[in-house]
Parts: sequence; C-alpha cells; structure tokens
Amino acid sequence: MARAPALASFTAAALLLGAAAFAQPGALASSTPEQRAKLQTELMVEKLGLAPDQIPKVEAINLMYAKKMEPVLKGNEGPLVKLRAAKGIDQEKAADLEKVLSKQQYQQYLAAKEEMRQEVERRIAERRAGGAN
Repeated sequence: MARAPALASFTAAALLLGAAAFAQPGALASSTPEQRAKLQTELMVEKLGLAPDQIPKVEAINLMYAKKMEPVLKGNEGPLVKLRAAKGIDQEKAADLEKVLSKQQYQQYLAAKEEMRQEVERRIAERRAGGAN
C-alpha cells in the first residue's frame, strides 16, 4: 500500500511538469518529449499570455526539460526515485523559466502548477474513495 501514495506523487509530479492533458500515466509515458513540450508551450501561451519573443525561448526550455524527463518517465526505477528525479528536473526548469518570464508571468506559472497539483491530488483522492466502496 505504501507504493500507491508514492506512485500518486510521481504522477502528480509528472503532470506538474506540464503534461496535464494526459489523463493516464501510461499516456504520459508513451508520449514523446516533443509532444509534451508542445503541449506545455501551448498551455503556457494560453495561461501566461507569452509575448511573441518569449514563445521560442519557452518552447526550447520545455523541449530541453521534456527530453531530460524522458528517462525518468520510461525508467524502471521505483516511484520515489522517479519523484526525486522529477522534482530536481522541475526545479531546474523553473529556474530557467524565471529568466524568461516576467515576474507576473512567473507567479502565474507557479500558481498554475499549484492548482494542477491540487487537482491531481483531488482526482487521486476520488479514485481511492471510489475504490474503497
């Protein structure tokens, strides 16, 4: 049973990295870094109102970190190892994005990540409650 919370945390971390549109962890793992980066960029353009000169920079950052995330998503390590790796990658990415985004956009980015994290936790809680019946 201890594996379930860790796996849920990893799923949440993976979704926080911008792949929120993938409802199933399997879909996330079977997507390409290019697909994930494209989705991330589209979400950021929509949610953060990126300026035209910011889009290629954000796109490059998203692709670089989606590629770094690839071995984590497809690896055979346990959920806790994956979670630690995902968090590290996410912290590096946030630092790079902070250099490109305005202060307001960066705060919106952080708020959107938190909102997404809460949504993932809510869905996990709903699944657990449904499975308990």
